[in-house]
Amino acid sequence: MSHKTLRKLPVRTSLKGSVWLPLLIAGFTLSVVGFAAASLMRRPPTLDSRENVSSNTKNSRKEYVNRRLLSSRLALHLSALGDRLEKPGQERLTVTGVLHLSADSQSRPISATLEFPDRVRIVIQNGPQSRVITSDGRQQTAADELDLIETLAYDSAEHFFSAQMQGNATRFLGTRFRTDDGSSPDYNGPYFDIYKIADQIKTSGQERAAKLYYFNSDTLLLERVTYVVNRDGAEVSVETKLSDWRSEDGQRVARRIERLENGKSVFVFDIRSAQLSRRVDDGLFVQ
Repeated sequence: MSHKTLRKLPVRTSLKGSVWLPLLIAGFTLSVVGFAAASLMRRPPTLDSRENVSSNTKNSRKEYVNRRLLSSRLALHLSALGDRLEKPGQERLTVTGVLHLSADSQSRPISATLEFPDRVRIVIQNGPQSRVITSDGRQQTAADELDLIETLAYDSAEHFFSAQMQGNATRFLGTRFRTDDGSSPDYNGPYFDIYKIADQIKTSGQERAAKLYYFNSDTLLLERVTYVVNRDGAEVSVETKLSDWRSEDGQRVARRIERLENGKSVFVFDIRSAQLSRRVDDGLFVQ
């Protein structure tokens, strides 16, 4: 059909056309309403709902370590421990053994329950009586109990990785540090990867401006933690040594923990048994 023919077609305004026009308008209106209803059904949650979901997700993520947020070297240290810090199922570590105090010639039976992150319950037997020390990472702790809590809960690989997830300032000082002055050609001692972090002991509020974590460069496991504390106006150099790492249900656990102050041993915790289990909300860490 030519353009000229199209121009000659008349515009029809018959009764038939006038009947169809309202029907077309009504059909269009129903389509719009249906589309709007479908859109409402597909609409995402309200802003408040999204904030709650986001908040819950963030809170749950803080309970575990996300290796994607770690450097490649730190991820290797994490893998050396096992995978219990990354997923539910083995958050709680229960250990029993003997506590040797340098100020006391008598060794004492001790048990400790450590739950990731930073929760600890310690039971020390003293004859027929027992002393119970607890910390859930929030409540204040007596000064005479703080050293034991800090050594077991905070001077640990578990706390180190928890601090990474909390965003604590961390500086990698380097790899394969020696324990001598570097002059001996026959050195056969350990080599360390050293990380420096700023930390806070939540149970006391005390700051640790410089806490050094020494990971063995070959085994990739944590072996030493050093820092300085202020006690009665005097600085005290503290060192925690972790050794005798063994496998437990596919995870690595240190079986000997020693605290030294100014180079002298304060106490040694020799662990005889270790058991891993799931986190339980049973109020165990509340005094």
